[in-house]
Amino acid sequence: MRRTPLAFMGCYVLCAVLILEGCRPSKPPSGVRFPITSGSHNVLPSAHQHILVWADPPLTDIAAEWLRTHHYSNLQLPQDAPLRSSELVHNLSNRNAALAVAQEMKAEIVLFVEREATKDGALIEANCGPLYHVSVEVRGLVVNNGDTSLRGNAYYPACVALNDKSIRSLTCQALATAWGFRPSGQLEIPSSLMCTTGETAPTPVR
Repeated sequence: MRRTPLAFMGCYVLCAVLILEGCRPSKPPSGVRFPITSGSHNVLPSAHQHILVWADPPLTDIAAEWLRTHHYSNLQLPQDAPLRSSELVHNLSNRNAALAVAQEMKAEIVLFVEREATKDGALIEANCGPLYHVSVEVRGLVVNNGDTSLRGNAYYPACVALNDKSIRSLTCQALATAWGFRPSGQLEIPSSLMCTTGETAPTPVR
C-alpha cells in the first residue's frame, strides 16, 4: 500500500517532464541553415579577361569582391560606363542592354547577378510571414556571341531575413557552384567558406 502513492508520484513527475519538453520550441534541423545550390560551367573566364558585373547594389559589390578574391582584377561596373551606355540601360531589355554596354566598355564577359525575394515558395514553409524566400542567380555570357558560359543558383529551403548576411551567403554559394568549387545540392558547408574557397584554381570541367 505504501508503494502506491510513490508510484503515482513517479508517474506524475514523468508526465510533467514530458509535457515541459514538448512545450519547448524545437530547433530547426541543421540542414535548414544551409542553402541548396545548382550550377555548372562550360568555359570559365580567364584571369586576364575583362568582366562586366551586371547587378544592383549590394550584389555588385559582393560579386566584385568574390571575383577579386579569386584573382579576377579586370572588373567593370555599370556605373563606370560612358553616358551613352547608361542611357542604353533604360532603352533595351536587361540582357541586350548589358551586352551593348559590355561591347562599348570592351568587356569580354558579362556576369549577371540577380536576387529574388518572395513571401511564399520556400521549400519547407508555405508562408514566410515577416521573412522571405530568397534566392540568388548568377549567369555568365560571352559578349561576342551571347552564349552562356556559366550559371549558378542558391536559395534557402526555409524563410530567412532579407539582409546583407543572407544575400552575401547566397551569392557566394551560387558563384562557388558555378565555378565548380562545390557540387550542386544541399551540403553542410558554411557560406563564409564559399566566399574564399578555391582561390588558386577551379575544378576542371568534366
